[in-house]
Parts: sequence; C-alpha cells; structure tokens
Amino acid sequence: MLLKVKFHNTKKYIKLQSSFTYLEFIKEVKNKFGLPDAAQLDIFDETDTAIEEYILLELLEANSDLCLVVRDSSSDEDHSTPSSLTDSITLSSSDSDLRELGIPTGRKSFSKEDTSGPATKASVAEGAKEEHFYDGEKGTGYLAWRLKTISRITGKRPVKEASVHQAQGPKRRRSATTLPQQLDGDACREAISFLVHSPDEALVFQKMKMTFQHRQDLVHDPQRSTDIFKTFPRFLDVKGLANQDFLLMFGAETASKMLEKWDTSFKPKVIKEAKQLTQTTELCRLLRAAEKLTGNNETDWDSDIASMLLLLYLLPPTAGRKRTKISPSDAVDKMLHFHKSCCSIDEYLQERDGKHPYILAIGRTQKTIDTFYIAIDKQLILCQATSSLGAFDELFKSHYVFNLSYDESLVHFYTFLQTTVYNIDITTTDESPRVRELRAKLLNDI
Repeated sequence: MLLKVKFHNTKKYIKLQSSFTYLEFIKEVKNKFGLPDAAQLDIFDETDTAIEEYILLELLEANSDLCLVVRDSSSDEDHSTPSSLTDSITLSSSDSDLRELGIPTGRKSFSKEDTSGPATKASVAEGAKEEHFYDGEKGTGYLAWRLKTISRITGKRPVKEASVHQAQGPKRRRSATTLPQQLDGDACREAISFLVHSPDEALVFQKMKMTFQHRQDLVHDPQRSTDIFKTFPRFLDVKGLANQDFLLMFGAETASKMLEKWDTSFKPKVIKEAKQLTQTTELCRLLRAAEKLTGNNETDWDSDIASMLLLLYLLPPTAGRKRTKISPSDAVDKMLHFHKSCCSIDEYLQERDGKHPYILAIGRTQKTIDTFYIAIDKQLILCQATSSLGAFDELFKSHYVFNLSYDESLVHFYTFLQTTVYNIDITTTDESPRVRELRAKLLNDI
C-alpha cells in the first residue's frame, strides 16, 4: 500500500502492508525522512485537521489518495519558514563556493547584538543582490550554476524494479496438498473422454483426481477458463466433485472447518453482535429466524441461512470501484436466491446475469428447501450437501475450485470466512479494519 506523506515542504511515498499499524507507519516516516527515533510526530490531513491513531486506517480506506501531513511536535521547526528566498540562499551558501566563481561574498562579521536590526537585514539583502544568485530574466547566476553542478554529480537515480504482486484468496495458483499420479498428453485426453460417458461414479471421482492438475491449468488460463463445464461436464450431474477438488487443494482439516465450527464457535457470537446493530425490520426478522423464534412463517429462512445473512449485515458492502454503495439486503441477492419448485429453472437462469457464484435454493417455501444448487455462469452444480450450511460451504469452495474472484459487494463477507473460519492466507490477505475488528471480537468472545 502506497501512502503520500508530507514533512516540511517535502512529499514522499511510503510503502506499507495494507494491514499496517499506527506504530509501523510512524517508524517508516522517521526512516524515510531521516528523523530521530525520539521525535514525537503528529499527523494531520490536508485541511490541517489532526488525525488520531484509531481513525487512521479507516480514513485511508475511505480516501486512499489522501496526503498525510506529519509534524514534529517536539520541535518548532515545522512551523518556521525562511523569511525570503534571498535569506535561505545566503545562509545555505558557503563563501568558498562563491570565491570559486570569483564572486565577492559581501559579508561582514556581525556580533550577536548586530544581527537583529533592520540595517543588518538590509545589508544581507544588498549583499545577495551583489552576488547575483539568480537572474530571473536570463536564467543565470549562482543558484542556476549550483543546481546544474548538483545534477551532474548525483546523476540519474536507479529505477526500482516493480514488485510482483502475488494474488491471494481464490485467485492464487496453489499446489495440491496430497495428489495422486496425474495424467497428461494422450492419457489425460483419454481420461477426459471417459469421464463424459462413464455411468460409474466411483470411476468418475478417480479420473477427476487424476486430471486435477490439467483442470487447474484450464481454470487459470484466461483464454480457456470458460470451457471448464464443456471439458468437465460431470461437475453438473455428479455431487461432490467440487468438494473433492477443494480437498485436494487444502486437505481435510481446512475443508471441514465450516461444518465443524460454525454452529458452536461462530453462530452464537454472530447473533450476539448483530443485536448491537440498529434494529431494522429485516434485521429483526433475521435475528428471530437465527434464534428459531419465528414459528412456522414460510417466508423466513432457516436458522443457518439467517445467521449467515446476519454476518453480511455485520460486514456490509462498501462503495468499491464503482462508487455505488448498496445495502446488505441488496447484497443478499448476489449470494442467495429462492426459487419455487413449481417454476421453470431454465427460464430463471437465462434472465440472470453475472459470473459470480450464488446459491439457488429450490423448494416449496424458503423454510423448506428441497434442493440446493451452486449457480455459475448460467450453469447449475448440484450440491452434495442437503443442509443450508453445507450449501454455503460449497458456495465458498466454488470460488477456489473454479478460480472465481469474490463479488465486489461480498468481499468483506467472503474474506472473513476465508481468514477467520477456513484460516486460508491469514497473514497475506488484505483485510478491511472492519473484518479485523470483527474477527478479534468473535475469537476473543467479547
């Protein structure tokens, strides 16, 4: 993360990790501007408003182009400026430099008492004129010569090599934790052809394992990634193949975290935190559903779905690149859809745009879902799970299996699941202050 910082009249860029702390920022400022460790620094914005420690990250998240003004509160230097250009040049120029050019210095020795009077200042100004530091009309003089000399000595600064950004989360290319022998060339093509027609699901799972590496090459190739369901159509009719690929990537311990931990470690705390929010009508409905207090209301979701949607309210979407902020209830539409079992699914899919995955819950009512699908680019993957929590587990995993980025409106929600529930890329993922704060509360049971 690049931050623009101003100290005195100098502006520099400072590079920090996106999850930097206030103390790390202060340390880097001192290092960048050559300040002593004992310096006491205060931070202001461009309107001269003081920025306190706890607000710094949130302010930068809202305005990444902000220029931070740093002042040394232990020194008065930040508030003093040279009285004129002439005075600055005269005080910084040495007599030896002037004599090299054959320019008379025009300086006299003054006692301490003599330097404060108007006559002294006038003499200094007159001396500067005699020296011809800079002729504005001709662009010549001592100052112009000195700048050229410094430029020749210092030469060009070396160009820094651009750092390579390593993608994190679902877009990161990963090595499988445990992987059977992989097929390539003609053997791989033969296995893919076999997969299309085989009625034996056990053999389908085996061949899918042996073509895992080829599949990863496919989904990470921008020119071929859209062919994934044409090349491997069994994702659409054999339950559990997406779960198997995720298991090969991360291992059994990571793959089981959602189903093992949500009900006991996270769900009660999410409900507790959601009760601290402003109680809107929709939020109150979700709280009652999560706590199973709604009776037989057919328009309510079940307890697990309601608790997941409460997490979305705790981590609402931000404006993002499009600068259009949407509400949590609008963001739900990008993650979960209910479809009555008596209606045509094909017609519904054709009307639906976007490539980000979402859950399609089909049933007689929202509270009695018969089948869960993961919808991706107008294709339906039949969920292996029969529970709503299992459907959310498969929704999250589908991003990694098919190399799909998080929907911009759901980035905070998915990032929380990634780092806090599944413990994936914990130390290298960019997280908003809100995500870090909520994780601290839930993990510390505050």
